[in-house]
Amino acid sequence: MSLANPHFKLVERAPAELAHLLENLPPQSAGAKLTDDERLMINAAVDHAANYNHTLLDGIEALGHLLFSAAANENFPIERSVAASIGTLLSALAVQAQYLQDFTAGADSTLVRHGGAA
Repeated sequence: MSLANPHFKLVERAPAELAHLLENLPPQSAGAKLTDDERLMINAAVDHAANYNHTLLDGIEALGHLLFSAAANENFPIERSVAASIGTLLSALAVQAQYLQDFTAGADSTLVRHGGAA
């Protein structure tokens, strides 16, 4: 847990923490000021989204290196079904990463519109 932000905790469980924070954020009406606690929650959600996005992109890059190495190795052919499963996984991970980037941008904008960053 961060001493500066009590909502930023369990960094190794970023997806679960992000979901929990999103479920517990109250809806915002246009022009309403955020409370200090709401700003802390949004900042924690942004930090978790950024960490999770970094993890996803590192994993996708690692899989790319692995696939390249496997494709270059005649003694280690990849079965079609394995390649298809990896392709499906990478597509799903890319969609999650896009959502996290969109969320981070939207949350940052919300912080600015409703009283600035914490």
